[in-house]
Amino acid sequence: MRKTLYLLFVVLLAMSVFTFIGCEDDDDEELTVAEQLVGVWVANATTGDLGNTTGSSGSLAGAGWTTYQLTLNADLTYAVEGANPFDLVDYGGDGDGTIHYSGTYTIDDSQDPIWIDLTCTASDLELFFTTNAALQPMQPGIISLNADADQLMIQYGSLAYSVPRPTAFMTDPGTLIKQ
Repeated sequence: MRKTLYLLFVVLLAMSVFTFIGCEDDDDEELTVAEQLVGVWVANATTGDLGNTTGSSGSLAGAGWTTYQLTLNADLTYAVEGANPFDLVDYGGDGDGTIHYSGTYTIDDSQDPIWIDLTCTASDLELFFTTNAALQPMQPGIISLNADADQLMIQYGSLAYSVPRPTAFMTDPGTLIKQ
C-alpha cells in the first residue's frame, strides 16, 4: 500500500511540474512586430520627440506637426490626430486646428529597416488627401522599435509628392512613445 501511495505521489508531482513548465512556455511566446505595434503612439512637447526641427522632409517636426498621435489597430487600420502644423483653420477641416486622417496599414518586417505603408481612406485634409479610391495617397515609411517595444521611430515618404520610401533614418527622425 505504501508503494502505491508513494508511486501515486511521484506521478502527481511529476504532472504538476510538467503542467507548470507548460504554462511558462505559453508566457514566453514572443509577439510579432505587428502585434507589438498595436496601440496608441504619441509625440508632443512633453511626450516623445517630434524629431528634426529644421524643417527637413520626413521627420514629424519636419512635416510641421506640433503634436502627433498614431493609433495602430490589430485589424490593420490606423488613425492619426495632431495639431495643425500651419495654423490654417480650413487646413484641419473641422475648425479646431486638429488634423485627422485614417486608413489601413501594412507592415513588412522582412525589410531592414522595417517597412510600414499607410494608405489614407478618410481625412479632413481634403487639400492633400482624398477619399477617391483611385487617388488614395500612400505614405511609404520605415520604422524601428526599441528593445522594450515602447518607443517607435518612424519616418515617411509620400507618393502624392513623389517622395520615395526612406532607406535609412535621418539623424533625428523623432520618437513616439507607446501609451
